[in-house]
Amino acid sequence: MELEIRHLRVVCRLADTGSVSKAAAALGVSQPSLTAQLHRIEDAIGGPLFERGPYGVLATPLGKHVLSRARAMLADMDELVGSSRRYTTASGVLRIGAVRTVMFGAWLSRLEQLLPGRRIDAQVDPSCAVLTDLLAADVIDVVMLGRCDDAHAPPCPPGIREQTMVWPEPFAIALPADHRLADKDAVALEDLADEIWICPPAGKEDGDLAYLRSVCESTGFTPEFRYANLDTSEIEQLIGAGRGISLCAPTVREIPNTIVLPITDQPLLWRRALRWRADSTPQEDIDLIHQAFTEVYRQTIATHAANRPWWHHHPNAHPTVIDPRE
Repeated sequence: MELEIRHLRVVCRLADTGSVSKAAAALGVSQPSLTAQLHRIEDAIGGPLFERGPYGVLATPLGKHVLSRARAMLADMDELVGSSRRYTTASGVLRIGAVRTVMFGAWLSRLEQLLPGRRIDAQVDPSCAVLTDLLAADVIDVVMLGRCDDAHAPPCPPGIREQTMVWPEPFAIALPADHRLADKDAVALEDLADEIWICPPAGKEDGDLAYLRSVCESTGFTPEFRYANLDTSEIEQLIGAGRGISLCAPTVREIPNTIVLPITDQPLLWRRALRWRADSTPQEDIDLIHQAFTEVYRQTIATHAANRPWWHHHPNAHPTVIDPRE
């Protein structure tokens, strides 16, 4: 078998998800089919690329070598396709990328109202780093992301601009409803030193995990992470079942068997921002995208966060929404 670009994407998707089942779901194939395809790829290369570990699949030394070359080749291919689209894509198409959020559908609907007649193509990825790479490769025009502080977040590549929409957005903490702290009005970060933490879903390249660990260690403890590579629904299930705790945004919806509380002194902050290609998207469009998001964000806060018992007693837990051009 000769290796093709699609085989390299399979290898990278396996590495990114750390799971055969998750990679199969993302690629739209069955798990047995993906396993068989991986075996054929390994036969073509001449050795195993992954080995199974307690938390999923891990790249072997050969796998790490193949991944480094594959990612470079795929980046070149994405750049080729993306740069070619400026000659072939019909004018008026807006290519949007976004992290997963409960606001995604409402945001797109409002955006379509503000940009009537524009076709909007959208894709979602949990990783800000992946979305930024796609932006830099000209595969998408604009990304909406939530990121941690500048020291840990993926930086803007050359030619990419960023505009903040919400800052600061204080993190809250999601706990099992029967947790020992569930009857509190707020929790201190140091009170969570002995808890099992669920890793942020985005991945280590986004810096969220390093940021959380850094803030916890400055408080006097190192968080114990036991669950990784989970999507939102899996995280919610584990919290509800009493298996761990997790950071969450104030926009988080009501989760069964779970309580959401603010963290005193707000040591963990997020930024909601747009990143876009300065050579392909005018500032006027960015401002409308920004407006659509902040309108939906305010509505979501009013629906979810403002109804929590502690909300009005903890104004420092409220996010600051920035209107376009402020």
